[in-house]
Amino acid sequence: MTSKAKSKKATPPAKLTGASTSTAVATVPMNLPGGVKLTRRLTMPSLVLKVPGVARILAIADAMRVSSVPGKVNKDGVQEKPATVCTVGDVETGEQFTLLVPAVLKSTLERDYPNDEYVGKCFYIRNEGKREGKRHIDFTIAEVDVSGLKAA
Repeated sequence: MTSKAKSKKATPPAKLTGASTSTAVATVPMNLPGGVKLTRRLTMPSLVLKVPGVARILAIADAMRVSSVPGKVNKDGVQEKPATVCTVGDVETGEQFTLLVPAVLKSTLERDYPNDEYVGKCFYIRNEGKREGKRHIDFTIAEVDVSGLKAA
């Protein structure tokens, strides 16, 4: 008999960051009539951290998992592994995304935050680009406290 690990429930960015809901709200995918509130977004845009020099402050809402979308077929005709993903909120804009987790970020979080302890925390993540002769992109990764974030 196998048992499934208890998964952590996704937490909205406002609760993750300690910011007021006015600075960390889910982006509504459509214009809703007055009095209608978004309770759960079922589809989210993807976020890929590919551009060197670009930094984001992201609140991680749930544990990393393997995507249900099959990996691409590479130029050699070999099926690649599906991406590792997690739900994040951009602390500055309040937008929610499905983050395609870079290998370096994944290994760093798993090493420094065992048992998914990174969930509910905010991180400054900056793509530093590729070093010559290296396969992976370098990232600056730092846990940040956003409790002092002021509403716009």
